[in-house]
Amino acid sequence: MNEYNNHFKEEVVTAEVEDIESMLLLNDKIYPKEWHVSPEYIKEIMLRNPEVYKIFKTPAGVKGIYGLFPLSKTDYTAVLEGRIEETEIGEYLLDYTNPTTVYLYLVTIIVDVDDVCRKEYASKIIKDIPLELKRLKEKGIDIKEIGAFAVSSEGERILPKIGFVHLREKLMLNDMEYPVFRAKPEDVVDKIKV
Repeated sequence: MNEYNNHFKEEVVTAEVEDIESMLLLNDKIYPKEWHVSPEYIKEIMLRNPEVYKIFKTPAGVKGIYGLFPLSKTDYTAVLEGRIEETEIGEYLLDYTNPTTVYLYLVTIIVDVDDVCRKEYASKIIKDIPLELKRLKEKGIDIKEIGAFAVSSEGERILPKIGFVHLREKLMLNDMEYPVFRAKPEDVVDKIKV
């Protein structure tokens, strides 16, 4: 039993501007320096679409994050082919104000790997993804596909387990090659048992 349960409800929630600092602390801990982003970048993303980042919050801060960025088919394809960089993606982000067709780019799934509860955090973050997909569908959002690329062996292992397939596509970033994964929303919902 977690010692905080009596005082603080730990759950996956939509990130808000006041969460940015804690999100970046976790992000910077996990990703190499060349992938670090500024608070302004995250804030710009949230202002364009406040529903794209989901976080697992604890009294000690953000312990897990995932982000689903809604894009047009053209922009989504450009991201997965490396023609639009993540630092530019905010310019192409769609919002959810009017029901629309989107392609979701899974920008990140991370948890605090140094925390003893990391497996619990990872489970909660992953189990929230189908709930978010269902929430968007109920809102009238037509999700055609979800795409991601794996930046670690852990990512390459997890993505197929949650409904993604690797069709031999690769993305070149900073002279490194990364496998591209794609999924239909229904496959992700079917694979992740909530």
